[in-house]
Amino acid sequence: MKSQLCNVLALDLGTFSARCLLFNHKGELIDSAREPLELHRISPREIEQDADQILDAIQVCLDQVLRRQTDRLSVIRSAGLATQRSSIVAWRPSSGEILSPVLSWQDTRAYQKLEACRDQANRIQRLTGLRLTAHYGASKMQWLLEHDARVAAAAAAGDCVITPLASLVLYYISDLESIVIDSANASRTLLLNLMRQDWDEELIRLFELDPRLLPRVLPIQHDYGVIKGSRARLTCVNGDQTAALYSNGQTRPASLYVNMGTGAFVLTAVSEDLLRSDAFQVSGLLAGIARNDNSSRDYYIEGTVNGAAAALDWLQDFDQTIDIEQLLQLQMPQQDELEVIFVNAVGGIGSPVWRSDISPYFIDDDGQGAGRLQAVLESIVFLLMMNIEAMLQVKAGIDQIEISGGLSNNQYLCQCLADLSGFEVVARSTGEATARGTAWLAMQDRSQWINAGPDKHFQPGADHHLQQRYARFKDYLVRKAG
Repeated sequence: MKSQLCNVLALDLGTFSARCLLFNHKGELIDSAREPLELHRISPREIEQDADQILDAIQVCLDQVLRRQTDRLSVIRSAGLATQRSSIVAWRPSSGEILSPVLSWQDTRAYQKLEACRDQANRIQRLTGLRLTAHYGASKMQWLLEHDARVAAAAAAGDCVITPLASLVLYYISDLESIVIDSANASRTLLLNLMRQDWDEELIRLFELDPRLLPRVLPIQHDYGVIKGSRARLTCVNGDQTAALYSNGQTRPASLYVNMGTGAFVLTAVSEDLLRSDAFQVSGLLAGIARNDNSSRDYYIEGTVNGAAAALDWLQDFDQTIDIEQLLQLQMPQQDELEVIFVNAVGGIGSPVWRSDISPYFIDDDGQGAGRLQAVLESIVFLLMMNIEAMLQVKAGIDQIEISGGLSNNQYLCQCLADLSGFEVVARSTGEATARGTAWLAMQDRSQWINAGPDKHFQPGADHHLQQRYARFKDYLVRKAG
């Protein structure tokens, strides 16, 4: 009966789907439900989602899993929530009425608002661990107050909060009465002091925001109340990428962790002292909080690639004759001496270059679907490699890359990453990295948690043509950025 008392729910709210997954005490997936979500690309900079659809979807998933469990002996003791980071929504705390669309983490419509703070960029980075970019929450909050009449009116009446998406979800699914947010999602607003793990008054003034618009910040591992309609206590709220760090338990200091969904993200655990170093400050990388409670905390540094699966979506729109799914199943390309290069600016170029004014384009385009797909896959690896090289300038002792997410199933991509980096790449076979990490963080007893395996291991080799294409890619990007 012990295992039946230790089941844990993981709510995984991504860009394109809401999911509820149930794991047992060993970390084995025993039930799940999924609902699709729509993403509205109004323009290259304006990218929204419908908050009502998100809330409905997550409730449907919860209801399906909880209803099926009533016929079993299992008892769900705990639960965790992970959401897409940097997505912002305005709503009324008095009633939960939603006042605005969800401005997606990909949305950069408010980029011009940041010009007034440009001379404070270094100060902002030292306080928050983030670069000054419109992907994060502060400028989106400003934009909603200035351009959405309902938001402005509610704010003037004192009945408005503008929060990361996780805060709204918590209001609807938990019995917790106060308006709160976890440290991880709060840290992607440009308003959280990373070392104090609370809102920073200096930053709030700099972005000309009212502190009453913000939820109360709580630790990632905390009692967030009981999920309505269940007996499961929400004991963890986190961001999706930071939760994925813990998919196989506590992180290894010598590993780089790559998770590839709509975007691709590479993270590694670091000390607080390293975050204060000059090497980090000039790296072009990000920093944040991956896990904390009332007595301890885990920091990380991060590189971001905005166009991973999003780049494949872009390619499908660019060339509708390509059967991407069929080509991906082939795993390995046929063109070792490929000439075409894809400048992957899908969603803007993230770290360590940070450019939002470059559009995606092909160089030496051969017009062939297979060549274009290979170039897009390689561009994801190339951008990851630029971030990995920056990380190695900050942190020594790396010996392995662990990779998860949908594109980790592509053997060519994994082998390219091994060949370029010189590190063994371990593709985690367990899948569901975000949900597994969320479940692990939410569990009270992790003594029997296991890595389901077997994993796939990719050893580094010498691929001179790939190295040459990477050098060309960097050369084009540096010249374009210059």
